[in-house]
Amino acid sequence: MYFDPAQLTLGQVSSALRDFTVVGVLLTVSWKARGMYEHLTQFFLRLTKHMDLMERGMRTLLENHLTHIERDLDSLARRQVRATDEESAAYAVLDDAEVESQPEAEAEL
Repeated sequence: MYFDPAQLTLGQVSSALRDFTVVGVLLTVSWKARGMYEHLTQFFLRLTKHMDLMERGMRTLLENHLTHIERDLDSLARRQVRATDEESAAYAVLDDAEVESQPEAEAEL
């Protein structure tokens, strides 16, 4: 009932070596899979943290700055100089003249 190395056959040695190799490969694969799992969980935690930060920034923008921007746009719109009807008509005539002259320039090429 004791271990006698002289009684070992080549088949028993190769079988034990194969078993140790299988166990080693399983341990290595499980260790690498654990590392990948940790990388993925850290990635999603960083992604969640980033999205929370972006939502806070947008909430600040919408609640605080948007009201100031809208107020400034309203004041700019009230101070805007409007073109008179005669000026608008003159601009329209100038635009039409430019459009009519462009086909002639293309025909010369």
